[in-house]
Amino acid sequence: MKSIFLLIFYTMISAHAVKPKLCVNCKFFTKGFFTSNNFGRCLMFPKEELNDNFLVTGIKDKKYIEYTYCSIARNFDSKCGKEGKLYKKK
Repeated sequence: MKSIFLLIFYTMISAHAVKPKLCVNCKFFTKGFFTSNNFGRCLMFPKEELNDNFLVTGIKDKKYIEYTYCSIARNFDSKCGKEGKLYKKK
């Protein structure tokens, strides 16, 4: 009886540990209107400003900010890495 309880307890614990941190379930995930989830971007890692007026006015225009693809962010440990270090559930 004791071994059955331990087996059930172990199964419940291991089922929760297996779930990976998927970018599509992260609150920083965004995708374009006409693109699939495969081309999703991470709002945690903006690329360099595309607005040339930033150096003149000092004002960041959000419509010109481009973000790193999630697939790139997950491949580098300096960003999110395979572990999903900066993952936050939606």
